[in-house]
Amino acid sequence: MNIAYQQAANGSGIVLDGRSVCIVDDDNLYRQHLSALLGQVHIRTLEASDGRSLVSVLDKEMPDCILLDYNLDSENGFRLHEQLKLRFPDLAPVIMLSADESQRTAIKAFRMGLYDFLPKRNLRIEEITVAISKSIARHDVESSRDEEVSALRRKARFDDLTGMYSRDELDKKLELVSAAAKRKNTVFAILAIRLAEYRKICTNFGVADADKALRDFAGRIRANIREDDFCGRHDDNTFYYVMDRNTSEAGLRERVERFAEQLTFSHHIKSAELKMSPMIALAASGTNGESPQQMVQYLSGELDAQQDARGPGEAAENWSSLPGADPEADGGADEKERRNSLRMRTLQPAFIALEEWSSKISCTVRNTSDGGARIRLERPLALPEYFLIKITVSGSFRRVRKCWHVNDEIGIEFCDEAK
Repeated sequence: MNIAYQQAANGSGIVLDGRSVCIVDDDNLYRQHLSALLGQVHIRTLEASDGRSLVSVLDKEMPDCILLDYNLDSENGFRLHEQLKLRFPDLAPVIMLSADESQRTAIKAFRMGLYDFLPKRNLRIEEITVAISKSIARHDVESSRDEEVSALRRKARFDDLTGMYSRDELDKKLELVSAAAKRKNTVFAILAIRLAEYRKICTNFGVADADKALRDFAGRIRANIREDDFCGRHDDNTFYYVMDRNTSEAGLRERVERFAEQLTFSHHIKSAELKMSPMIALAASGTNGESPQQMVQYLSGELDAQQDARGPGEAAENWSSLPGADPEADGGADEKERRNSLRMRTLQPAFIALEEWSSKISCTVRNTSDGGARIRLERPLALPEYFLIKITVSGSFRRVRKCWHVNDEIGIEFCDEAK
């Protein structure tokens, strides 16, 4: 074990005096109790009672560590942790606190990437400070390692996910094109192409499925690159297509129209059919900036304006999560059935059981098929990726996987055979 990981294992070298810790608990008295304990060792505390207030805190300041309660009123700590990782790439290390001291819950916490797990009952200041020190040290080591990996990826010529030019290579080629255009007194243009639904897929399906959609999107761009043009990945969901020939108004319009057509398509994730669409912005040298940096700044503003104009819910409403779910949404009763197995459209009562909860959650099931179903909750509720469901009173519990989740509607696939 190297020195850095040794320090992370025992928390040595970490000074807590002046560090900040955010306490997330819906019990005001317990938050105050923890805050008083941490104040004894000069740790500055921030407080949040639920997910919404926690996001507000993190938007203003990222603490050195987060103490997160497992059960926040109607919110589940595991689900909230997943959402935080998607929203905040630089999320501080999270330690879970729980009144549930079962080994099963602790193991699940570690499997889901939390840095430590502490029982709330009889929690001593020594236990908290040791856990915080170890978590901060480990986070520092992992952040340093991630920065090294990112630096290596930036230096690579091609992006390993999409097969496009990497950001570093793209920047180099843009500088060469810009210099050549100045020497020849010609115009070059950049098309910024963004997969509008990428972050929404991350939130509702996970990063792995979002990356699959991005690969599909990038493949369609590659298939339409002209011989004299080139394209690279600028950031997580945006590509820059560069043209230094045939940059007439008609030529640029043709490229925009072609990409708008070719990049509007359906992408399937498990039981869901998602409607993908691009956001496209155009910048020409001289008109929208003299340098690549100025053109990139202009394009970024244009894409952000398009994103704001779409609104937060527009893309989700265009997703046919379970094709044929509603006759009105799918074009009426004459719409061709696109499933391989028979689907039951009748509403059925059902109960959800979470492996870590003893209680059951009432819901309604429709569009049941051999592969999955669509369920509606009585109110919006955060659910883990896997849970149990019992359809009708006489049915048995089956293990299912959550494929998508929008408000109180959830698409599931069955992970076992019906019993």
